[in-house]
Formats: sequence, structure tokens, C-alpha cells
Amino acid sequence: MSGERPLGDESSLMSPSEEEKYEELWERVEGVRHKLTRILNPAKLTPYLRQCKVIDEQDEDEVLNSSQYPLRISRAGRLLDILRGRGERGLQAFMESLEFYHPEQFTQLTGRQPTQRCSIILDEEGPEGLTQFLLLEVRKLREQLHCSRVCERRLSQRCRVAEDERGRAERKAQELCQDRIQLERLRQDWESASRELGLLKERHLEQAVKYSRALEEQRKTTARERELLTEVEQLRKRLQEVEKRVHDGSAPSLTLHTCSGVYDGGPAGPKEMPPLPVRNRELNSGNQALLDILKQDRQEAAEQRQELSSTIAQLQGELESSESQREKLASQCEQLQLRLRTLQLDWETEQSRSVSYFNQIMELERERDQAMRSRDSLQLEFTDCLLDKNRLRKRIAELQSSLEQLQRETERNRERREQSNTCMHCSHLSLFSEDQCFGPCCSVDLSPSPLTLRAQLKSTSRAQFCEQSEDSCCSNSEENLLTPECNAEKDINRLSTFPFPPCMNSINRRANIEFDLTSWGSDENELHAEDSDSCLLSSWSSLPSQLFPPDLINVTPTLPIKPSSSSLRLSLALSSSSKSVSLADGITIIGGNRTGVFVQTVREGSPAQICGLREGSELLELDQVLFGEGRVRLSQCTAEVAHFSLQWWTEPNALKHTHNPDGYSRLLAELSSPSFTGADSFYVRVNLDLSHHGDPPCLRVCCDDVLHVTDTRYNGKYQWRCVRMDKHMGAPLQAGAVPNYNRAQQLLLVRLRTMALEQNQCRRKFCKKTSERVRLIKAVAANYREIGSSSPVLYTLSNRHDEQLIPFSLVQMVGIFSKRPVVFSPSILSRRIIERLLQPAESGLDFNTCHPEPVESQDKSVFLLDSTDQPLGIKLQSIQEVINQDKHCLLQLGLNHVENLLKHNIYPIIIYIKPKDKKGRKFRKLLSGHREEDLMEACQMEELQLETLPMMFSTVEPNAWSSTDELLAIIRSSILSQQSAMVWLEQERLQ
Repeated sequence: MSGERPLGDESSLMSPSEEEKYEELWERVEGVRHKLTRILNPAKLTPYLRQCKVIDEQDEDEVLNSSQYPLRISRAGRLLDILRGRGERGLQAFMESLEFYHPEQFTQLTGRQPTQRCSIILDEEGPEGLTQFLLLEVRKLREQLHCSRVCERRLSQRCRVAEDERGRAERKAQELCQDRIQLERLRQDWESASRELGLLKERHLEQAVKYSRALEEQRKTTARERELLTEVEQLRKRLQEVEKRVHDGSAPSLTLHTCSGVYDGGPAGPKEMPPLPVRNRELNSGNQALLDILKQDRQEAAEQRQELSSTIAQLQGELESSESQREKLASQCEQLQLRLRTLQLDWETEQSRSVSYFNQIMELERERDQAMRSRDSLQLEFTDCLLDKNRLRKRIAELQSSLEQLQRETERNRERREQSNTCMHCSHLSLFSEDQCFGPCCSVDLSPSPLTLRAQLKSTSRAQFCEQSEDSCCSNSEENLLTPECNAEKDINRLSTFPFPPCMNSINRRANIEFDLTSWGSDENELHAEDSDSCLLSSWSSLPSQLFPPDLINVTPTLPIKPSSSSLRLSLALSSSSKSVSLADGITIIGGNRTGVFVQTVREGSPAQICGLREGSELLELDQVLFGEGRVRLSQCTAEVAHFSLQWWTEPNALKHTHNPDGYSRLLAELSSPSFTGADSFYVRVNLDLSHHGDPPCLRVCCDDVLHVTDTRYNGKYQWRCVRMDKHMGAPLQAGAVPNYNRAQQLLLVRLRTMALEQNQCRRKFCKKTSERVRLIKAVAANYREIGSSSPVLYTLSNRHDEQLIPFSLVQMVGIFSKRPVVFSPSILSRRIIERLLQPAESGLDFNTCHPEPVESQDKSVFLLDSTDQPLGIKLQSIQEVINQDKHCLLQLGLNHVENLLKHNIYPIIIYIKPKDKKGRKFRKLLSGHREEDLMEACQMEELQLETLPMMFSTVEPNAWSSTDELLAIIRSSILSQQSAMVWLEQERLQ
């Protein structure tokens, strides 16, 4: 190479003591070679070594791009071999690179503190070459930063488009839910009509039976009437014969004997007959009585016949009306069935479309998460580069102070030898000199330019220099990064000992201005990575405890930054809104979402009193909230939301209220009670760990704890008073205070940032990860959440943070009295676990299963399984039959079917079995035709699904079992304990 001498010449010029010194130093390097190869980054060292001219382009390509060295350790080892072959210059350049990039290793090798002299670059290229090298490094870092920002902006645009698509899909899903509710209503109407038709048929059958009985009685009556008529005719004939014989006087003894045999029915024999007139009277009286009896029977038969005929006519009329009603109901049933089929077809098409939208959204979310991770890594690298550049600038300043004297002496000597009349002062000026040229070749007159005066006065105050650097830094937009770098390099003061941007606040201001303020919604939580650990830990207690995000509150800016157009519009809106005075300044309110919001006191002569407010007025609704863009139902608000919303009440007609003395008196009675805890009431599930440290100290809660919030303005502050609930029994355990929603959301974002930094540090240092848990759950509604069928609870008005991760999830306590089905995770193990649980004979009393059967994929009451040959599934009716048998139904379903079960009011028990090792060797006996790699992939996928389930699950820890029998025993006990536990359901996520 041009800047390298032959090795033979070097060895001839070096003394034996120097050779021993360099050999000893190389032996030290070789002694820690294994450590250096793990620490050194060849891509970071090669630019400096090339500038020192100890390696050429071929060596750099061999180290960085050769296929023989795929690992960074092997590339670093090859670089050490090349430098050792370069002799003294290679060792010197290597040591200087360690001074800049790894000063600790330099101190360990040499025992000296790093001085960062850059002697080789100064010897080869001079100070201008060193400056050029540093400017090239800065340009590379700027290009990398610009590329990362462009990529982030593109991904944010795609994410916004995906969010819009998801919003449309959610609205469509809500419409489908409404159609489903209407379909259920029509189905219920049809079932009620069917029941009425069945009742009419039963009544018709009863009437027909009565009619047949009446006809039978009529036939019997008619037969009896005929018999009586024949008897009457016979008696009449006999009477005529007797009368004829009496008148004729013939055979009296025979007549008397015959008559006595007929009427008396006595035995025939010789008797003494009474006189004839007596016998005639007796015969007449008997005939008359018999005729009266027959006449009465005939009248009764006629009346019964008339009643039967009227009953028959009435039954015929009812039969005709029931027939017409049945025809009408049949036509309505056909219409309902036709409408049901059309609704089912529409629902199936919309469901397939929503599934495709959901898949696209999930893919975009994965891309967004990957982009955010890459952005964080780039920010950390950029911070490291800024720190390195800061050290280099300090080193340059130290070198310049020693170089200026030499330059001044050199220029004085040159001026003495200069004989030309032209102004050569500009050519003699060094790049690092503070002198200026005032000759006629550089300016029209002798007065210095404003830039010259600024350069001459730059040493008066370092704080003024920082402000000027910040202004120049903030004035550069993202489009200016594409311009040539020569203009940007002129703005860099090479005598500065601070990094560019010059201080920590300017870095944050530059990031806040050049990034879109509404892109990710978390710009107020961006922290610099230089003091990441201390900043993040201190922010836990130093962040302002506020209910709503800073973009909704008028905060006076304290940093001297140049605002962008978006921030200017925001500040103008805030300043204009702050000019209008709230009409609620003269009132105090009490109450919450459980009792309603009431006015407690009203100041005399205040605008609120003029608007009609008085003590006992119940506040119902407030319009024009937050710059006139919202409406709040105060009867559904918590105490803190109602208090904050009234701060934006500026129009008298925007507030709706009514006088409710009864409700106000009840609330005052509750306030006077010693057992009163608050006027709010709702349950939340905590999505992160909250420690008890802070000012004031708060209740220590863990992730997945359930809190009953009773007061959202505890002690007059935006702080929640709550009670931690027993998740199994639903009983209160411990009372205390926790941060409100937006404060907890800030802590969640800080926690995620801390975990990301700790994860990066653990990867570098191979340390153990922290045990803190965080549930990454997004909000499902824009302004409020609906708890089951009760009225919605409005607990935050933040429209920027509802689309991000939420710290609390609203839950509803559900009591289950029937046996709950069981779902296992990982689902690959469910088949063998179910078989083993059903093997003992006594298990049939508590457990049963639904075997998969071939089904049609269009059936919506079927839960499909992942099968390749033919569609297999489990019917909802089969699950309900097992539940009706008072047994636990062991299901072979995955976690993706849990929400569908919940929508059918079936609350399963979810048992998650953690693997004991990273390869799943302990599950070999439970694998049915699957590999261990498939099992671990399923564990990783389902572990993410478990965090997003709208209900809690039971976990079997790895250290709780050592054999399969112990695992089955633990599963049985977990099922029994979960059956007696309460179910905490996130009802809002099932809409």
C-alpha cells in the first residue's frame, strides 16, 4: 500500500526493546483474543483502519463479505490476523481504534487511560482528513436515520389504512349482530306461533271428542225414545182392548185375569176380583201416570237434543275459525323461513368477508410490530453513534487547542515569505482557525458580515450557542435531509464539545417535530436511550398524574423549540379554548355512574345559577365537549369523567339537567353512612403489574387481578379507589387506591419500553429476563365500553389512546351453576389427555366427551376441527346434551373456538399446560402422531392467543408434576376448582 513501509525496513529500524514491547503487547491481545472477537464489530472498525491506511479495499472486502467467515467472531479474528501482519502500524492503528470504540479494553490491555490522539490519521491525512472521516460517519448515520423514518412513515400509513378497514369490518359485524338479533326475534315469534297452533289443535281435538260423545248420547237417547214409544203403543192397544171387553161384558174373569197379569205382574191363579168400577179407576190412574212419565222423558230428550245441536254448531264455527287461523300461520311461517334463509346467506357472506379483513389486519399488525422493533433498535444505534460522536468532538477540541498555536506560527512564517499583492490570507486560514478574512478579495468593504460577527462572538456564551444550534437543527425538515450534505456540514461548529444535536432536549425536540404527532399516539412517552434505565425508573413516579392525554389539556410549552405546522395548529386550538371560561366554576358535583351526578353547591350570582342549576339538580347530558366535537351522557359517566367534562362547558344550552330531590336525598343519605365507599361501581381486569411505590402509595396489584372500582375521584384527585376481588369466590379482599386509566396507560407504555431495553441488555449480557407480566390488549370501542346488558360506563374521553394498548379491561362477574366444558391448550395434546381422563371407570360420573363427526362446513352451530381428509366437527347440540347430563364435556377444540362458545352462553374451563423444557420431551406419551417441533410451535402460538381471550384460564406449572399420572391428577383438581370459581368475562369483546 502507499502509506505502508516494508516489514523488513520496520524491523531494521526498530530496536530490540521496542520489538519485545510490541511482541508482548500482541501476546496480550492474543491472550484475550476470544473475548475481543466477541466484542469487536469489524464493520465498525474497518472505516477507521482504512483511513489509517493499514488495510486496503481488498482486505476490507475479505473481512466483511467473504463466505469463508460467516460469523462475526471469525471476521474479527481474520481482521486481527491481517493487522498483526502489518507490523507496528497495524498494532498502533488497532490500539487507536480500541481507544475510540472500546476504551475499557484498551485500558485492560495497556494499563493506560485512552487519550484518543488519532496520530496515524493526522500523520497520513492531516486534520482535514480526520474531519472528513468524521463527517462521512455522520453522513452515514443521517442516511440510516432518514431511511428508518421513511420506512416508519410508510408503515404508519399502511397501519392507518388497516385501522380504517378494521373499523369498517367492525361496523359490518355490528350490523350482522343486529341482523342476528332480529333473526332470533323472528325465530321466537315463529316458535310462539307454533305453540299457539299446537294449543288450537289440542282444543280442536277436545271439541271433536266432546262432539262424538254428544252424538253417542244422542243416539242412545233416540233409541230409548223409540223403546218408550213402542211400549206406549203396546199399552195403548191393550188399554183399548180392555175397554172394549169391559163395554162388551164378555169374559170378565178372563179380562180381570189378563189385566192383573199385565199390570201387577203377579202369578196367574184364582183370585177374588174387586168390583168393576174400582178396577177401571185403577187402570185409568196407572195409564195417566205412565203417560206423564213418558211425556216428561220426551221433553227432557228434546231439550238435550237442542243443547247438543247448539254445541255442534258452536264447535263447527270454532273449527272453521281455527282452520283459517292455521292457514294464516302457515303462510307466515313460510315467509319467515324464506327470510331466515336470505339472512343466513347474507350473514355467511359477511362473515367470510370479515374473516378475510381480520386476516389482513393481523398481517398488518405483525408488520407494524416488526417495524416498531426495528425502529427501537435503530434509535438505540443512533444514540450510540451520537455518544461516540460526542467523544470524538471532545477529542477534536482538545487537538485543536494544541494545533492552533502551531498553525498561527506557520501562518506568520508564510506571511513573511509572501511577496504577492493579492490577498492570500484566505488560503492561509485553516479549517479550524477562528480568524476571518477582511480583505478586498472576500468582501466589498472592511466591515465584517453578520456571520463573521457571529463567529467572532461565539465564545461569549455556550448557552447561546446551544440555542442557535437547536434552532438550526429544528429548522431542518425531513425533506431537507435529501439535499447535499455540504450545506448541513457548514452549520456544524467543529470547535463544539457537544454532540449534534448539542443537548438531550434538542434530540427529543427534533424527534417530536420531525415525526408525525398523531402517527403512533405515544410521542409524549418517547425517552432517550442514553439514560434509559434511570429515566424510565424515575418516570414511574415523576410522570404527571392526569386523566386525559396532554393533547387535550392546555399546557404551556417550556422548551424553546420551533413549532411545526401541526403543533402550531394544536397550540392555537388550545389557546383559543383556554380563553373561554367554564360555566362550571361556580358549582361542585357529587355522585357517579351508580347513583347519577348531582349538583351539591352553587355559588350565588354565578353563570351556573343563571342557567338554572341549583342544589339537587341531576346532570343528564353535555353537548359540545372537547372543542364542540362530542356529546357526553353524564348519567353514565364516572365521577372523574363528569368533573373533567364540565370544565369544557361554555354554552348555557349545552347542559341538560333536571331537578331530582329524591335521588339527591338518597345520595346524601349514602354519603352520611360510614360504610359509603363511592358513587361509582364497575369491575376491571388489570393488564399489567402495578407496584405500591409512588406518591401517594397505591395498592399493589398484579396482572390478571380483578378490581371493583368504587370511587374515581378518590380524595378529590384523579385517582381510583378500588377493592381487589377474589377471582374464585368473588369476595372483596383488600381496598386501596390505583392510578386512573390514562395514568396507568402511561405506565404501561413506560413498562413496555423498559422491557424492550432489558430484553436487549439480556441478549448482550446473557442475563435472566424479568418476571413482570403485561397483557397486550387493544380497546374494542372508541369512546365507551358496554358491560353486558347494563348501561354503558363512560370512564375516559381519550380518543388517541383508545386504539392503543389498554391497562384495564372491563369485566362482568358471571355465576355458572351447570357443569362447564373443558378446553385444553396446547390443543395437540387434547385427544390423548381426554382418552386418559376417561379411562378410569369412576371418571364416567364426572366427564364425557363429544366425538368429532363429519359435518357440513356451512352449519354455523358446528365447531370445525383442523382435519385434512374431510370436514370434522363437534355440534353445539351434542355439547349441550352432555351439559344437561351434569357432566364436564371434554372438547378437542382449539382456542379459536372459545369466543364462539361464549357467544352461545357456554363458558368453558381452559387448562393451559406449560412445557417443562424447550423441546417438550415430557409430552411424548401424549403426542398422537405429531412431532415435538409441532408441539412447541403450537405452544408459542396458543400462548399468544391465551393473552387475548376474553376470560381467564387455569395454568398447570411445569414444576407441579413429574409424570403423566400426576399431570392428569392436577388437571382433575384444576377442573373441580374452576367449576366452583366465578367467571370474569370481558363482555365488550364478544359484541
